[in-house]
Amino acid sequence: MDGKEIIYIGDPMCSWCYGFASVIGEIRKNFRDRAGFRLVMGGLRPDGTHVVDDRYRTFLREHWQEIGRRTGQPFDLSILDATGWIYDTEKPCRAVVVVRHLRPDREWEYFAAAQKGFYRDNHDPNDPRSFARLAAEFGIGEREFLDAYGDERMIAATRDDFAWARRIGVNSFPTVVVKDRRGLAALTIGYQPYDNLVDPLEDWLNG
Repeated sequence: MDGKEIIYIGDPMCSWCYGFASVIGEIRKNFRDRAGFRLVMGGLRPDGTHVVDDRYRTFLREHWQEIGRRTGQPFDLSILDATGWIYDTEKPCRAVVVVRHLRPDREWEYFAAAQKGFYRDNHDPNDPRSFARLAAEFGIGEREFLDAYGDERMIAATRDDFAWARRIGVNSFPTVVVKDRRGLAALTIGYQPYDNLVDPLEDWLNG
């Protein structure tokens, strides 16, 4: 692999990242033998205090419907019928970091499951137990997950992900960067279909 790495920076509650799920899945499947992969939590709205009210609900509904049309990803909009929850993405990002710590071989799968949990299955994004129930599907006990979730080290590790993304200038998601001996370069900033990314990846890998 010559030290080459493909780094995906996303957020489980980023709707365009959810739309990108099948794309990054195809990239991992088709290029995993030729480059390493790393998943970094970007922190779309960490520590958000924006309460989902009627006006914001209307915006989200239109936005999610557009992403569903463009990407083919299924959205269940039922969660938008419940106003009053807070759009804080630190919590699901931390859940992914916890799984990275407890079961590193399942991190990518858990990230995808957390996306589906919110956008397709309407899991409560403010309830740590919803992330723990999901983690149980990956062999992580509820108590083990929740203890780690509340650990200051996991909170700090999540912040480290956010800080790394900001340090390299990433503020929008999904973003994929490639890393080799020359440094970092952006493959895509924002959603792109898989076919648009294959040739640039091949050029990078062969160059």
